[in-house]
Amino acid sequence: MSEKTMTDKEWSDLWKKEIENSLTEVQKLREQLRPIPFHSPLWEEYHGAYGEVRENVAFLFCPRELVPQMDKIVRLDFEEKGDDRINFDNLCENLSHQLSFYSATYLAMPYLVLLLEKKRREQDFRWQMLIIEQAGIILSTDSSPEEENCESVIPKEILYSYQISKKVLRSITEEFLARYLEELKKQEKEELKYFVTALLAIFGDPGAAFQLVMGSWEQTPVACPECDYFDEEMEDGFYEEELMKEKIEPAESVIGKWDGKSFENTYLWFSNLAHELGIEEEWKIPYYYGTYTCPECGEKGILIEWMKICEM
Repeated sequence: MSEKTMTDKEWSDLWKKEIENSLTEVQKLREQLRPIPFHSPLWEEYHGAYGEVRENVAFLFCPRELVPQMDKIVRLDFEEKGDDRINFDNLCENLSHQLSFYSATYLAMPYLVLLLEKKRREQDFRWQMLIIEQAGIILSTDSSPEEENCESVIPKEILYSYQISKKVLRSITEEFLARYLEELKKQEKEELKYFVTALLAIFGDPGAAFQLVMGSWEQTPVACPECDYFDEEMEDGFYEEELMKEKIEPAESVIGKWDGKSFENTYLWFSNLAHELGIEEEWKIPYYYGTYTCPECGEKGILIEWMKICEM
């Protein structure tokens, strides 16, 4: 039967079959993550910025040649892309639009991790890098409380799947960095800047990732938690480099002191990885993790920590 003569139902049945076959390839991890099945009505309740994401998530696992024609959500994206990539981009935009958190992330994240595992098995460097970067950006929007404080509002099966998917994402990302560090160094530097920023969210500090993405590594809004003084001069941050040097005592350099394996000390691994990848703005990191003194009351604190709690 030719493509032109297939009915909508026949196409639908074919897509469902191929998507299920694709997911079966990562069945063991699927059983571990327990993602919400596609037939669940929960997909109608948990939305992204543009509505339901069930179809976009499902088509992540459809063979490339069978993915239907997709229209880009981001109209200003003029890069020529296949429909599988457009579908992926649309999903990520749906989950991170304007760096807001959307409930559909709870349902979609386990499937993004399953897709990452498929690409890991295929040894597809570019797709792995892309998924890790976008998953991190999406996680940077999540400022929800910890699991014990979420159970009253989020069904346990959703919370379990979401939390364990983040743990697996971290594990796969660690393996990716160990295996592909030299390949990463060859990538475009501006993309690497956002890739390494996304890692902050994956390795446990989504608030820091959010601030760096939101401010494009330039803006540093900060308010004193002791006296509530908002430093308007600091708002433009690194646009005024001399001001940063006047107001912040940078953290001591830790370059060369990282073992390349541990991600517990954020300043340590973040500084060294940015250095190894050749990020031009790496010099700013000691300032983000340096000591800022409130000009109003004299209270001292780590700049990035005060940025994370600043409400504008």
